[in-house]
This record gives sequence, structure tokens and C-alpha cells, in this order.
Amino acid sequence: MEFKKTFKRPYNNNNGYNRNNGSYKRGNADKKQYGPRRNEFIRVPQVMVIGDQGENLGVMKTDEAIKLAQSKGLDLVEVGATVNPPVCKIIDYAKYVYELNKKQRKNKNKAKDMKEFKFSPVIDIGDIELRVRRSKEFIDKGHNVRLTMVRKGRQTHELAIQVFNDILTNFEGYSTIEPEKKVEGKTIFITFKANGKAKN
Repeated sequence: MEFKKTFKRPYNNNNGYNRNNGSYKRGNADKKQYGPRRNEFIRVPQVMVIGDQGENLGVMKTDEAIKLAQSKGLDLVEVGATVNPPVCKIIDYAKYVYELNKKQRKNKNKAKDMKEFKFSPVIDIGDIELRVRRSKEFIDKGHNVRLTMVRKGRQTHELAIQVFNDILTNFEGYSTIEPEKKVEGKTIFITFKANGKAKN
């Protein structure tokens, strides 16, 4: 009787950890899910080390830097992966990830606070009045508001600018994030700041 040779495929789940050889492969998805590399997951031979008090400790062998961090009851965390050697900081990993997530949530909430109202060069005057009124209401409630003019087909840039400038006369006294309206392709936009009118 003949026995066929079988090959056991290495186990490799979604987080990149291979149980057969203990290796850990990090990709973009892993980094997003699990945060920055730390301790034994930092695979390069040497790193630039920032101490727990913010001092620059210079380039060190990675294993030595890990031992130094562990001697302080902390972690060696990769905070700058794009440079050579990577920049790592001695810090409490859980605290670092918490602050990182807190900052990301704050930025996400800022994006949610942005309201956008779109116009076209041939928009009806009634629609303009409604959107201008709603825009001011949102600004006064603490939202940033972006006004966007979008051209389609053969609508000219000159007509779009003229109509957009007429719309902006309704916002005299309100402050903007951009110093001037911006043009990107067939789109013109400007963003008004939250919290009311400009003091100047």
C-alpha cells in the first residue's frame, strides 16, 4: 500500500501570528487593529531610543533597549517606523495606545462636526436662501460649515465664481478656515469656522 506524502500547511490566522515557528508578520491591517509594534515584535537589529522622560538615548541594539524598558516596568514602543533606524520610545504601552485612540476619536468627531452645503451655478434662488439659512444655523451651533460650488457639463468657471461670490456676500463678518476660496477641478469651496462671527 502506498502512502501519499502530506504537507501540513502552517497555521496563520488573521493577526499574522504563525504558531509553528512563533513568527509574527505585521501588515497594514495588523497595525491598524493591534496598534504600533512593541518589545519583541520590533524586528530590526537597532533602534533610536527616546527615554521615558523624553530624553534622546541615541541608537541602541533592540534587545538592549527592550531590557532597559522592562527594567523600568515599561515597554519599548515603535513611534516612528518610517525612518532608519526606527524611533522607539520607552513608555507604558497601554497608556500610549489609549492616548492614541483618544486623539483619533477627537479627530473623527471633528470630521463629523463638519457640515457641507453644495450649490450649482444654476441653482434656484429659493434653494440658495434655504441653504444659506441652514448654514448659519449650524455655524452658530458650533459646527464648521463648508460651502461647495460644483460645476457640471458645460457650465463655465466664470459663472460658477460669480454665483459663488454672490452666495458668500451672505456670510460677511463670519470667519473662515481657508484665507481664500479654493478651486479644485470643477469644485470651488470655502469653510466657515464654528462658534460664530469673526471678532475683527
